Amino acid sequence: MKKRHLCIPLLTIILAGCTSAPEQPGADTVLPPCGMLPNCVNSYSGTGGSAIAPLQATTEQWQALKRWLAQQDNWTITEETPDFLQAVVKTPLMQFRDDVQLVFDRQAGELQVRSSSRLGISDMGANRRRIESLRTHLASEAAAAAAD
Repeated sequence: MKKRHLCIPLLTIILAGCTSAPEQPGADTVLPPCGMLPNCVNSYSGTGGSAIAPLQATTEQWQALKRWLAQQDNWTITEETPDFLQAVVKTPLMQFRDDVQLVFDRQAGELQVRSSSRLGISDMGANRRRIESLRTHLASEAAAAAAD
C-alpha cells in the first residue's frame, strides 16, 4: 500500500517536467525564456544555470551550419527562415526529444540559442553540451576556412 502512495508523487514530479515544443518567435525574434527546471539553456534570456553565451558566426557560417544540421541523423528541422531555425533533436540512447532554436543576428554576427528538454526535471547537462558542440563546430569550420 505504501508503495502505491510513493508512486503518485513520483509520477507527478516526472510529468511536471514534461513540456511541448516552443513556439517560433515573432517578428522581434525573441527566444522564449527557460522555465524554472534545470533542463534548458538560453543565450538570450538565460540567467543562472540556464545562461549560455551566444555563438559567433558570419552569414556564411550560419548558412553552412544550417546545411550541416540538416544532414545530422538525430536532428529534424521543423521551422526555418533566413534568420531562424527550430529543430527537434533525439538523444542517442533513450531517444528523448529536445528542442533547439537558433536566431541569427546579422548585425551582431552572432547566434542566439535556446536548447531545452521536453521530458524530465534535469537534462544532466545535455543541452549545454549540445550548444557547446555547435560552438566547437563553428570554430573548426572557421579555422578550416582561414587555413584555405
